[in-house]
Amino acid sequence: MEAAGDGASAWKKIEAWKRMVDESGVVKTSKRGRIGRVELCYPKKGNALVPPLYGLFTDAMRRLGEDDDVWVIVITGTGKNFCTGGYVGHDAFYSGLDAGAQASAAEPMRRTFTELFQSIQRSVYESEKPVIALLNGLTAGEAVDLVLCADIRTGHAESDLWFSYGYTGNTAYAGAAWLLPRLVGLSEATRILLTAERVSGTRAHQLGLITSLTEREALEDQTMALAEKIACLPPVTLRLIKKEIHRGLEIGSFLSNLDITSMIEPIVQFTQDHMDAENAILEKRKPVVKGY
Repeated sequence: MEAAGDGASAWKKIEAWKRMVDESGVVKTSKRGRIGRVELCYPKKGNALVPPLYGLFTDAMRRLGEDDDVWVIVITGTGKNFCTGGYVGHDAFYSGLDAGAQASAAEPMRRTFTELFQSIQRSVYESEKPVIALLNGLTAGEAVDLVLCADIRTGHAESDLWFSYGYTGNTAYAGAAWLLPRLVGLSEATRILLTAERVSGTRAHQLGLITSLTEREALEDQTMALAEKIACLPPVTLRLIKKEIHRGLEIGSFLSNLDITSMIEPIVQFTQDHMDAENAILEKRKPVVKGY
């Protein structure tokens, strides 16, 4: 999103995003037997959620969801990280956007959160097929929301989950505010979110956030063995079990939560604390929190 009349800058960003896809593919899809695989693939930025990723990821989930030969889906990352969270860079969506004159952009931003930034979480949560998140390394920010939407999470001792929202001046806008209390309880979830805690893989397993913990070297094989085990069961039955589980949880709806948070999150996008936090990442310094 650009300020009015800044079309040239917008095209530069689009060209940069195309180069990202040309360099690494950003998202790779593959199949092995009845198992479909979606892999975040932009390791030079820690598989961060670069702008092209949202559409590529949701399209991959849609295609595997429509493929009758795929019964289970595994999502993972390339290299040492699963995903380092939202992309911060000069070619990001809102770089250069500030408060004041751009305040009228709040409604388009709300739609952007609903239709784009939350789209990857929706695609996993709404998948009728079982989804396993193979956490090959650090998962941070809105990528944590993504993996919490999976049915099962596997990892190793260093598969850290960094609930970094408060640190970067964001709300838990992509689902964690609804999912985390249901997984670890209200008190623990509140503490984790309010302290922007980086939870180690070992601790995440103790809390139930990582379902299965193993040695790093064995993680790939054990995760695929688990996927094979699930893929051996009746797929329609498993899809209906998933639906039963989700409907049972949705007395207060997850999707309603996304709609609400998409209206709240644009507010913080215009705060000085949020903008300074993003600049601090680029400048390799600690954010200066001013409280507004």
